[in-house]
Amino acid sequence: MNIKRIIAGALIGGAAVMGINIGAGHAEAKIEPGQYKYQAFTWGLIPTPVSNVRIVGDQFYSDISGVGPSDINRATIVPTKNGGILTLSKDPVAMWFGRIEFTKTAYGYHGTTFNYGGIPTGDVVLKKVR
Repeated sequence: MNIKRIIAGALIGGAAVMGINIGAGHAEAKIEPGQYKYQAFTWGLIPTPVSNVRIVGDQFYSDISGVGPSDINRATIVPTKNGGILTLSKDPVAMWFGRIEFTKTAYGYHGTTFNYGGIPTGDVVLKKVR
């Protein structure tokens, strides 16, 4: 047996017994910047018109009217392990009252809308354009 492997195994085993976390640490995903098509489904059934969305950093700019990019309709993205939470403010009370939790998919992101203190009120599709 290789003595280096025995020593490494003993160190890792000892660290695990003591509760020391060895690894890359906590990774947070981030919704990728770019252009998207956004469509919400109220109560999971009633579709809203498709709108354009632009993501820059942790800011989510939506164009509800479909005429062009607008900085007026802006929200903040808080990174999570699998995607991000879209909210009007990073304040926990604001996030509790209303948010969209996005999860990464093959086409972009799928979100669940939560309102009124955590009640799921619909779904959202965020499809990557470029």
